[in-house]
Amino acid sequence: MCERHGERSRRLSCRRTDDASARTEDRGQLSLTVVEAAVATLLVLAVAAGFALAPPAPASEADSLERQATDAASLVAAVPAGATGTLLGSACASSGDFDARAARLHEVASAGLPSGAFVSLRTDVGSVGRPPPETARVGSATAAVPRCTATVKVWYP
Repeated sequence: MCERHGERSRRLSCRRTDDASARTEDRGQLSLTVVEAAVATLLVLAVAAGFALAPPAPASEADSLERQATDAASLVAAVPAGATGTLLGSACASSGDFDARAARLHEVASAGLPSGAFVSLRTDVGSVGRPPPETARVGSATAAVPRCTATVKVWYP
């Protein structure tokens, strides 16, 4: 539908009245608040999934040293002697027997430790290995066999 604007003006002004233009004016828009809520929900779910799927935290160093000391003590207590009994049991028979077997006991206690770790083994009849300094991180365990109890300390400088 077109209208004439005054007699001097030869210009016609037309308005569209077809169905396509009517439909575009009636079309609604998605609320910005809804879009923000959806994005925020996705962000929260992504963060939660990140925490849920993250690898477990490594064991603390103190737990690791305790575990290493326990493993070393188990090895020392389980190594058989030449005839009967264990190497630790026969080493504890006397201080002379301990001195004769000290190197082997230290070797067995150090066998499963990572490089850089030190081990100290103490019994009532003797000791082998360097004692840990006061500033060192230390893990400690006890190995007990008939006639002997040994304290095994694993430490890092």
